[in-house]
Amino acid sequence: MSDADHSLYVRKSDEGIMVITIYVDDLIVGGDNEKEVEHVKRLLKQKFDMKDLGELKFFLGIEVIRTAKGIWLSQR
Repeated sequence: MSDADHSLYVRKSDEGIMVITIYVDDLIVGGDNEKEVEHVKRLLKQKFDMKDLGELKFFLGIEVIRTAKGIWLSQR
């Protein structure tokens, strides 16, 4: 039996890094190439009944805050 985490998928390519995190019926799709992220989301929408809720703000009780200095995670 493998110890791999089947809820986190990472792809590195010439276009950049793509990360998909899955928890039950929620997905987080992100990466360092916005065009590639949008392309992957379009492909997923063709295969699955899903909607894009926009920029990540909360996930599993963790608040995601974006600033000019980076991304902050907060669990109040």
